[in-house]
Amino acid sequence: MNKAHSSGRHGIARLLLPDYVDEPQLDLRVVRWIHPVVERLLSAYFRLEVEGFDNVPSGSAILVCNHNSGISFTEPFAISARWYRERGTDDRIYCMVHDAMMMLPGLRRLLVGFGCVRASRDTCERVLQRGEKVLAFPGGNIEAFRKWSRRNKIDFAGHKGFVRLALKYGVPIIPVVAVGGHETFVVLHEGRALARALRLPQILRSDMCPVFLGLPWGIGFGPVFHFPLPAKQRVRVLDPIPVDAHKPEDADNPAVVDALYNRVVSSMQTTMDEMAAERRWPVLG
Repeated sequence: MNKAHSSGRHGIARLLLPDYVDEPQLDLRVVRWIHPVVERLLSAYFRLEVEGFDNVPSGSAILVCNHNSGISFTEPFAISARWYRERGTDDRIYCMVHDAMMMLPGLRRLLVGFGCVRASRDTCERVLQRGEKVLAFPGGNIEAFRKWSRRNKIDFAGHKGFVRLALKYGVPIIPVVAVGGHETFVVLHEGRALARALRLPQILRSDMCPVFLGLPWGIGFGPVFHFPLPAKQRVRVLDPIPVDAHKPEDADNPAVVDALYNRVVSSMQTTMDEMAAERRWPVLG
């Protein structure tokens, strides 16, 4: 394994993950046969609505979305499946997913064919170097396991790597806001201190060890899967935020990076507030 592959690996991922999970390898057979099935199932179960793909320009770009519903995370698959239904396969998008998903031997080959890659800077750069799109979730597990009371808050936890990469490669940032997914379970306690005590950041790349209400556990513990409640989900793609006015060297300029980061988060939170206000009831939508 070369240094480029290993530099983004953490904990047991170094031992358990094959190199191919870092490479964009969309399988058109999966797009043709499995994406439509996934799209229909998710649309029916979650009453999924996706709007705004017309806002996405052709060419390379970084789409950034809030992370909901812990590990039982359906938005990447919903967005990807709907993307190929509406945009076809000439304009490809790759979804960044956590190591925990890629560690499941029976699932990871399917995920790779689905257009998933490991969530790391190295893999994101590979996609951008190919002139294609990447869908990232900067909030990671911190946002994925935020408490129920903060379910409608954007929390990227200060992760600004997507801004630096957009500046380095001169590609637009496209904010994507998803609501409803964090109503598929109820996080009672985030468990940050417990995660540190159990060394989960080093072992599982998880800063959270939550306590939650969810199926089938009743009360669940830790960053584990749950069977999601059929919460109505909506996804809205916002207008691109260009970086044309900046130079690649600005990726190392904290003032520029902070300004763009704050602009992205602010625009997403404003939209999140609007979409959340339109929901009458949790889960029901």
